[in-house]
Amino acid sequence: MTISPQVSEAGARRLPLSETRVLLGVGLAIALVAGLVFRVVGQLVLVPSRPLVTAAVFALTVPAMWALAVGIFRWRGLSSGARREAAVLLVVPGMLVDAVSTALFSVVYPNMGLEAAGLFGGLLLLAYATVLVAGFVSR
Repeated sequence: MTISPQVSEAGARRLPLSETRVLLGVGLAIALVAGLVFRVVGQLVLVPSRPLVTAAVFALTVPAMWALAVGIFRWRGLSSGARREAAVLLVVPGMLVDAVSTALFSVVYPNMGLEAAGLFGGLLLLAYATVLVAGFVSR
């Protein structure tokens, strides 16, 4: 079953509300799990004094997030056009959560030194950008 966007009054194609809710929920779940992972092991993978480890984490983030996004698109049976909206719906919950978690970095992630905050923010931007690009160019 392929989910195609519906045409709204303005002529723009939109996902059904039920699909929108699923994608927002999946995006929130991914953000919360990722936050928990960094709460547990963030101090091991985002260390400014270990640039090779950090570079490897950044390099692995792109294919991992691409595969995750495309996997979700396929799981939900989304058409090419619907993937654009889906990508946005997947990243928005995490962006909202991370707006708070990065502002309160030392409180939310006491396991990581404050010097890792910039790396963390950069990694988040890379992950979100990857999902968005996957939504616009994946087939």
